[in-house]
Amino acid sequence: MAYRLMAADYDLTLTSSDRKVSAHTRETIRAVYAAGKFVTLASGRLGGSAEVARELFPGDVPLILGNGGLVQSCTTGETLSETLMDEPTALTMLRWCRRRASAAIVYGRSGIYTDRVNAASEMYAQRSSSTPLPLPSPEEVAHEGIYKILLLGLPLTVRRAAKKLHSAPPQPVDCFASSPEALEIVPTGINKAAGLARVAAILGIPREETIAIGDGENDISMLRWAGLGIAMANAPENVKAAADVIAPACDEDGAAWAMEKYLL
Repeated sequence: MAYRLMAADYDLTLTSSDRKVSAHTRETIRAVYAAGKFVTLASGRLGGSAEVARELFPGDVPLILGNGGLVQSCTTGETLSETLMDEPTALTMLRWCRRRASAAIVYGRSGIYTDRVNAASEMYAQRSSSTPLPLPSPEEVAHEGIYKILLLGLPLTVRRAAKKLHSAPPQPVDCFASSPEALEIVPTGINKAAGLARVAAILGIPREETIAIGDGENDISMLRWAGLGIAMANAPENVKAAADVIAPACDEDGAAWAMEKYLL
């Protein structure tokens, strides 16, 4: 199969464990574009992701952001597709998360917010390289539009919240853990697979000519959807089980290995 598009997770997939993209990976991405093919970002992040992508990708490509809730042009920042929580759902989930979380990170159309500044939100800021703003009134942010809410807490808190949402969701949402301390809450049907499907349609590339590569639970949907799903060796076992191929670990330039093997 001649693959033409790869959607890649960022942290611990394109980056090594020190959260940096190696020179080898950067060179390989440029070689993919020179061959007339595409690598795009498939990230749970919003803030700063477009800047990262513009530095990595030498051509315009739609980016998958907010775990698929937003598809955006890499070069212009134009919104190509978006799905927001409806206002009543957003307000209900904001209140629900604030009762359970050490901190809630809100990915809104107008910015990224936190409902409290503490160790959990400061750790998020450090890992994501983006400092959330203090949350104004929940009603105001819900009205402007919310892509997703990140519930931060102890692993037990996250597991209990996920179980609650899966068994008796208070609103039409989906959830998945992006780490043991973080639960992503998104509108029903929104995931990286939906984002990849949208990008493939924009570029006119059939599903069977797409590749997805990642290391996290939030990557499973796109690993299953893509023509070829690749999990990193540093991924948990449930992510590896969803993949067709296991790449070397992120500290061994596994993403570059996959590009060289399947796109070049």
